[in-house]
Amino acid sequence: MAFSARGGRVSTSLLAAALVASACGGSDAEQAPAAGRESFEGTELRVLLKEGYEIEAIQEFLPEFEEATGIEVELEVYDEPTARQKLVLDATSGTGTYDVTSLSFWNVPEFVKAGWVEPLDAYIEDAKDEWLTIEDIPPSALDSMTVDDKLYALPHTILGGMFFYRADVFEELGLQPPQTTDEILAAAEVIAEKRPDLIPFTGRGAPTFASLGTELGWAHGYGALLFDEDGTPQADSPEMTEAMTDFVTLMRDYGPEDAASLTFTEASERFSSGQAAMTFDTSGFGTIFEDPGQSKVAGNVGYTLPTGPAGNHLQWLYNEGLAVTSGSENKNAAWLFLQWRVSRDTTMKELTELGRTDVPNLHVLASPEYAQYAEENGLVDFTEKLQETWKNSTAEHWPFYPEFAKIGDTFSAQISSAIADSMSVEESLETAQTELTSIMESAGYLD
Repeated sequence: MAFSARGGRVSTSLLAAALVASACGGSDAEQAPAAGRESFEGTELRVLLKEGYEIEAIQEFLPEFEEATGIEVELEVYDEPTARQKLVLDATSGTGTYDVTSLSFWNVPEFVKAGWVEPLDAYIEDAKDEWLTIEDIPPSALDSMTVDDKLYALPHTILGGMFFYRADVFEELGLQPPQTTDEILAAAEVIAEKRPDLIPFTGRGAPTFASLGTELGWAHGYGALLFDEDGTPQADSPEMTEAMTDFVTLMRDYGPEDAASLTFTEASERFSSGQAAMTFDTSGFGTIFEDPGQSKVAGNVGYTLPTGPAGNHLQWLYNEGLAVTSGSENKNAAWLFLQWRVSRDTTMKELTELGRTDVPNLHVLASPEYAQYAEENGLVDFTEKLQETWKNSTAEHWPFYPEFAKIGDTFSAQISSAIADSMSVEESLETAQTELTSIMESAGYLD
């Protein structure tokens, strides 16, 4: 995926060529050659992280990094909007508080255009530690963090869309695993009637950009795009109207009472606690749902990759990595932290000790340990679906603009209002169309 910091649009292929290493001006990697780990003893790093299961390995194994390097690390963890606000404030004020930050792929155009994160190519060339085997990282994940042939983060997450359902409940009610959006809606109606003790469906409904992946991923199944290739909003198109009508119906009529405010953690908790029978979200939740220590439905979860009326798969494209901030005074130490995070040792421990089966490390995925873990824990079906959802992933529906956060907040706020029954779907989409058009005109994309 090749971003353009000027226009923000991206090519749709997730199978692009691997990283092309190129020099990046101004980084201290060009001035300081690779140094031994011991040279960083006494350095203090401040790391700003977005909450989520992918940071569990950092929290769990951090003492090993500190012992190996002598670096002291202070972690700060926030929800996604707060983490972004913290970084923006730090970067725009020039205080240089943070050395490492989480970088979601949808923020890459904005952060690069603003100059908030450091290009990594010269570090790979001149300061590569043995922790890093760049060939282990899927090329599509690297590509999602690349702008104009420069890499800005090392990915520790690559996710696709996956539909989860309570296999035990479906068997009890004689329901087949849903393969289409129509079948999802039909199953929700049956569950509501025959199992009133259960919430038929749960999903993201909060009025922030963190919900946009669910909404646009669902809409992809209907052939709906939020923008055309020229950047003109299509929020009120017939395809988007049909898609959001079905999605809002699912959330409003068959979701929890607080469906309009559900974040991804709250939505997934409804399913993992056994309260809900179905959910649509990222493939990464399979690891949590099948963990008896975190889920009451472990062993009773089924997986499908449904399609919508247009024949497209429902999507939930998401990649996340760690970046070195441009304002850091400890860039080489921060770079060492990034390499440790994606190392074979750390990612293998994520699998064997933390039970994470979706680590984006090709060495781990191809290992006998991975196959054995899936077999012993009854996860063969999930891990096969996981590989399939990565192959199905596309970015053609995604709004890759530096104004992403504003775009996402605007659209998701309107869909949340429709879920709350404050306005009709048609009214919410008409409002979104007007507001998005204003955003794009102000940003200079439209005449």
